[in-house]
Amino acid sequence: MKHNHIFDSFDDDQIAKKIIDFKHNNITKVRFLIPSIHCSSCIFILEKISKRYEYIIDVNVDFNRKQVWITFNNKKLKISELANILHDIGYPPSMDMEFIDKKTKNQNFLLNRKLIAKFAISFFCFGNIMLLSIPGYVGADNEDIWFFNHRNFFRYLMLILSLPIVFYFSIDHIKYAIVGLKKHILNMDVPISIGILVLFSWSCYEIFFDLGAGYFDSIASFSLFLSISKIFQNYTHNKILSFNRNYKSYFSILITKVNYQNKKEEKTIISSIKKGDIIVIKNEEIIPVDSILIKGSAILDNSFITGESYLVNKKIGDHIYAGSKQKGGAIYLKVIKDIDHSYLSLLWNKKKRKLYHLNSISNKFIQYFFTPVVLSISMFTGLYWYYIVGDISKVFQTTFSVLIISCPCAIAISTPLIFGNIIRYFSRKGFYVKDIYTMERISAIKTLIFDKTGTITDPNKDKVFFFGKNIGYEEKKIIASLLRNSTHPLSNRILSELSIKYFYSVDNFKEVIGKGIEGIIKNMLVKIGSAEYLGISLIDNNAKNKTVVAISINDKFIGYFLFRNYYRKNIENIFQKIKKYKIIILSGDHNELEKRYLKSILPNKYSDVFFSQTPEDKLDYVKKLKNKGEKVIMIGDGINDCAALNESDVGIAISDNPTGFFPTCDAFLQSDFLDSFFLFLKISKISSKLVIINFIISLFYNGVGLIFSITGNLKPLIAAILMPLSSFSVITFSIISTWFITRRLFSYNL
Repeated sequence: MKHNHIFDSFDDDQIAKKIIDFKHNNITKVRFLIPSIHCSSCIFILEKISKRYEYIIDVNVDFNRKQVWITFNNKKLKISELANILHDIGYPPSMDMEFIDKKTKNQNFLLNRKLIAKFAISFFCFGNIMLLSIPGYVGADNEDIWFFNHRNFFRYLMLILSLPIVFYFSIDHIKYAIVGLKKHILNMDVPISIGILVLFSWSCYEIFFDLGAGYFDSIASFSLFLSISKIFQNYTHNKILSFNRNYKSYFSILITKVNYQNKKEEKTIISSIKKGDIIVIKNEEIIPVDSILIKGSAILDNSFITGESYLVNKKIGDHIYAGSKQKGGAIYLKVIKDIDHSYLSLLWNKKKRKLYHLNSISNKFIQYFFTPVVLSISMFTGLYWYYIVGDISKVFQTTFSVLIISCPCAIAISTPLIFGNIIRYFSRKGFYVKDIYTMERISAIKTLIFDKTGTITDPNKDKVFFFGKNIGYEEKKIIASLLRNSTHPLSNRILSELSIKYFYSVDNFKEVIGKGIEGIIKNMLVKIGSAEYLGISLIDNNAKNKTVVAISINDKFIGYFLFRNYYRKNIENIFQKIKKYKIIILSGDHNELEKRYLKSILPNKYSDVFFSQTPEDKLDYVKKLKNKGEKVIMIGDGINDCAALNESDVGIAISDNPTGFFPTCDAFLQSDFLDSFFLFLKISKISSKLVIINFIISLFYNGVGLIFSITGNLKPLIAAILMPLSSFSVITFSIISTWFITRRLFSYNL
């Protein structure tokens, strides 16, 4: 690897500090702007570099922002060396200091400006080349007409006008074609590059040997209409896929903040957090912003950032990065940077995307079918004109016009348009899907798995009763002080019932997911959870076959809270509407009466209910179904179900008023929209069919263009009509069909 010293400035402490998003011991996560990212094969190549270089741990690409996050071993690699690796594989990082100074800068304007510049150059060259070609079109190139004596001047002028097209417009296609071929990826830049280069070379040959005027008009027209298609595609990605930026912009994620005036803790919208604020982070909550630890014991899980699962202890005054998850009691943090939504959005988009994005409908169709077929048709067209017709002058024109008229720009925007529009509509109905690849997977699902507590039950409406000795304010305060560290729905419900506003500090907090919590308060061991977790046996008839939360202080049993489950509105009707799916309910509950009730309302013989399930049991069950080849959606509360949500094909977190961040899930459903879940599933299936229809529309125009190309009759005017019309038809159909389907189904089912 040749070292390019232009990137040495990245090693400067002042510069490095601005592009480093995380650093701990030998692990660093750095962010680069890569303007040359332009297609799915770019994502594939960049995310594969962690396999080729030993000290690169993980690579994550944000296509829309043209940004890449790289986690690496800082003891073995410098940031400048990392930049050189990117440069060597054809993706040099930008040295744009404005980007480095301001993370939230929108790069789309610069990228659009580059596209517009290419369009302007192509339009200028196209207009003049077509003007110079008119004499040839009207037969003014014979010896009896004045043009014949000046033909070389006009032809060489067309050659000069075509140079900006080849060396400015086409250079990106050629570069990405070479990069793709090096990585054994047959992207669409390959046939486009071959077509432009050979058509240009043959045209030069004709002019230099005075054999003809060449095909500069075709090159100019193709470049112009490719530019138009690229602008369409870029606009579509920026407009439709803007949802990917940040799902939190559609609803209020709440966080606990310390009020400056009265020093009380209150819930506030996460986007309102600013530098200098004091925030409280509970067990299992994601830290949303870079901050300093000012109170409490921070035990951090950085796996969302680095992929490493070990825990890190922090002391008072230590820097804590956004994206870390607290694995202990509540901690107090002082915010040192304004919140950057794009970073939490990266965590949200990171899960599974790398495994699925290359398997999208359009990517597989273009890479494994469309491109090979187009290359084959192009080759056989040339052979036909050479061996059967014997017209050598038509060989290159027909061969390479096939390649260029078949540009799959309309196919490339089909999936984003359909699924992107559906995602935007879903977000207005309380269902937040992270990306178009998740939408594709939802449309293929056959099995639905539901958690019970907090998912199909409403924890805010559960009836809570306390059985045991009378507890005074002091004991309530001790119990509440421990409960406030947990984000579990039952903990929050009891905490709300106790109505305590001031709390004691908790030492040695521990939570065993699905079982209980414990900690030291005023030198007393307090434990809250299941009877099994507390090591006791409840013989009270009131507790038999019920959901209970027991309490002990200094190993002395105090009593228990009993819950009467309140199922979400119309739960039986919800299950009936999704009876075409296999429905499974997994719960950590031990209540046999609840189990029998749930079995009675499940709609088909393939459905089942499993109780006494630990988080590990739920994970194993999802794995077992996937090993059988089943496509699985897991719907849970995002807390006890993290592992199962992550393992499932689509993990959906459901909550009433989210106070945490669930980067392990693929979608978020507001609980009051659960009764519309069957509509989301139905529309998802229909949307995949709409994508296929879009493919058919695009292929129709490509087929018409191929007929003209193969027969040697493709004129610039025909290309001018077919190429933009293909993209316009796909866009129009996508907008109208998704609008009609979503509104008709939702209005019909109201």
